[in-house]
Amino acid sequence: MQHSKIISGIDIGTSKVTTIIGQYFEIEDRLNVVAVSSFPSVGFVRGHISDLKKATDTITKSIEAAERMAGFELKSIVVGVEMGQLTKDDNEIDTRIESFNSKGVVAITSVNGEINQSDIKHVIESTETISIPKGKQILHSIPRLYTVDGQSGITNPVGMIGNKLELETHIIVGPSNSVKNLHSCFDNIGISVDSFVYSGVTSAQAAISSTEKELGVALIDIGGTLTSITIITDGSPVFSAVVNLGANYVTNDLAIGLRLSLEDAEKIKLRLNKVIEEKKFEDEVDLSQFGILSEEKHKISIQTAVNGIIKPRLEEIFTIIYDQIENSGFINNIPAGVVLTGGGALTVNAKEICSKIIPLPVRIATPPKLGGIVDDILNPSYTSTIGLLMYNLEHGISQSNNSKKSKPSMGGLIGKIKSMLEPLLP
Repeated sequence: MQHSKIISGIDIGTSKVTTIIGQYFEIEDRLNVVAVSSFPSVGFVRGHISDLKKATDTITKSIEAAERMAGFELKSIVVGVEMGQLTKDDNEIDTRIESFNSKGVVAITSVNGEINQSDIKHVIESTETISIPKGKQILHSIPRLYTVDGQSGITNPVGMIGNKLELETHIIVGPSNSVKNLHSCFDNIGISVDSFVYSGVTSAQAAISSTEKELGVALIDIGGTLTSITIITDGSPVFSAVVNLGANYVTNDLAIGLRLSLEDAEKIKLRLNKVIEEKKFEDEVDLSQFGILSEEKHKISIQTAVNGIIKPRLEEIFTIIYDQIENSGFINNIPAGVVLTGGGALTVNAKEICSKIIPLPVRIATPPKLGGIVDDILNPSYTSTIGLLMYNLEHGISQSNNSKKSKPSMGGLIGKIKSMLEPLLP
């Protein structure tokens, strides 16, 4: 039997909570998606738990549905998180995920001056001996570039000879209490958390090419109520931030401007690209084209929806994002431009408006095509979710010894097939 690893993750998004399970075949170097399950983010607000019971129920539903599909019970999981700013008074703690860069230095301790893994560990620890903002904890400490005796730009100094080792590290921090609350959810379910991973890091894993990472690129992941910004230079992140704007604000504007429900406005937002392509030069279109049946209103103006409502909101979102990129200090270090992903990247004219506001090359990224069950998730709204599997694989996080076969659910197709075959097996 070919040896394989089971890899799993759960992406706590602002619109949906998605559990994904993959199977990696080492000999073939092949990663298959074996289960995906999404549920609306009930019990969460901007990535934070607003109702512990409802949040626990949402996570439970997502994990159990994926387990039934895969035929595995998960005992541990990697959790993708994205947390924005809650309403903040002067005395309240900043609840955003944020980042900064830190430098550390150590003396080489070996007799012959050869750098080993112990030196790497010590210099990474030295970058973490800094003052962390109140109420925050480190989610990631990502080594960027090493310097050995003044020689900079080194990505892996192990085996080199020197007297002094320096390192610049990108540190991403998140709100401690929010992380503890998420821990409580998984404790209640009986599943341990292997690690918490910032969704901007996982999105970059799936959306950005190695060439773009080396040249310098800005990844913009537009979710429902939050947008994450991750700037990568010299192969690793150098700036990470979350802003409280997302695609749901476009939906809200459409609902108000067109006098429709939020549910109908979301249908229009998601189908506008296709309807415009089909109708071409016709301005007024029937609501039935969007799957909407209304007794009060039958048609909408495409021009009103696109130029009068969606365009101003997208311009506002991208202007705020551009301000963040400029203020990061790395605007001149991203010649590869901007990569858009997340569900909001599918909004009509998103790429064109982004190009107008941010004077850099822009492309929309979809996650890479893997094997297995992928047809329904090969779109930008699942980039961070697929990136979770890729991140876990790269960092050696797997549940190959941490999951067990469960009795298949008799209600599912996989369960039925297995139950029929079991009596025939030797």
